[in-house]
Amino acid sequence: MTNETAPAYPGVSALVHKHLPKVPFTADKTLTDANITVEPAHLLELMQGLKERRELAFDYLRNMVGIDMQEEGLVCKYQLHSMKHRHSIQVTVHTPPGNPHIPSITGLYAAADWHEREAAEMLGLVFDGHPNLKNLLLDEDVRIHPLLKAHPLQKMEIAQGIEDRDPGFKF
Repeated sequence: MTNETAPAYPGVSALVHKHLPKVPFTADKTLTDANITVEPAHLLELMQGLKERRELAFDYLRNMVGIDMQEEGLVCKYQLHSMKHRHSIQVTVHTPPGNPHIPSITGLYAAADWHEREAAEMLGLVFDGHPNLKNLLLDEDVRIHPLLKAHPLQKMEIAQGIEDRDPGFKF
């Protein structure tokens, strides 16, 4: 057995580091994919490189989701796939509390349009440069963000017994 340490960027994240060396990010792994965490200021540069560099060719936005991390702020996660190379990656962007701004990626991935609208509506993320951030699911005049953990109806939902069911996660 050797006493070697793991490379700083294993697998797909090493490929990203090699072809986008000027984009600052950290890398780790989820259960299924490499995960790259980037600051909002560097998101567009990273996403453009992931899509346009032929060695990476992440041409398919599989999914995008916003998450309320409460005191830590809001997080946005993008799952990308390369049809050409058959590799996948997750990109994570943290926003500081009180400043939920992330650049829109609709100019790179048309599918981001409704994902960003949903995350804006449900959590209050602000996608700077989005062409049409109007509500997707709620009426236009509704200005609440129902998926925020501090949402006023959360306590009522818990009182109605949701916590008695096993949702697979802890409230």
